Amino acid sequence: MTEQPAASPQRNRGALAFVALSLIAGVGFLYVKAGRGGKKEHSAACDASKPLAQSLASLAKGELAALAIAKEPEPIQTLAFNGPDGAPTSLEAFKGKALLVNVWATWCVPCRGEMPALDRLQQAAGSDKFEVVAINVDTTRLERPKAFLDEIGVKNLKFYADPKADVFFRLKQGGELMGLPTTYLVDSAGCTLGQLSGPAAWDSAEALALIRRATGSTP
Repeated sequence: MTEQPAASPQRNRGALAFVALSLIAGVGFLYVKAGRGGKKEHSAACDASKPLAQSLASLAKGELAALAIAKEPEPIQTLAFNGPDGAPTSLEAFKGKALLVNVWATWCVPCRGEMPALDRLQQAAGSDKFEVVAINVDTTRLERPKAFLDEIGVKNLKFYADPKADVFFRLKQGGELMGLPTTYLVDSAGCTLGQLSGPAAWDSAEALALIRRATGSTP
């Protein structure tokens, strides 16, 4: 029997990422409420974001009823991924913008289903104050995500990707992600105002009203 060469740590890491993500794909995504379960100490860095989060609670209804508004906003993790040009970037590059950060994969059927709605939200609300940052975490067949977005006619979302799935595992280890898709509403200070696990109609009237409030476009 031919001896296989020893796998490099990087290759092992990629293999583990694929296995873990595949297991999640097999069982589907989990609907969970946002919350840190007391696992983290509160950070005062986002205390100024609390009134804005509270003002959003009444808007988390209808198509966004599953959106869990943060009672105590916390800084979102410094997530690193690749930009549209393939160069490394991170959420730090969006400082000063409110964001809707969506973590998705092509093997996740609900993720695929909500991509058109996210694209329409970016078209309707995207500006120098707001952007939908949809981060793909496919770890194999890396040509597939862009081909899928082209196939369904996505024109407004920029393509962000993390082929190592570090974004997925960092959020999972922090207790901030249990399955895909998961979406985070982040204010211009980098504080998480809300989290939604599972798909949503992000192009709905409820979503537009919430985004406009989060970006200060409406009182």
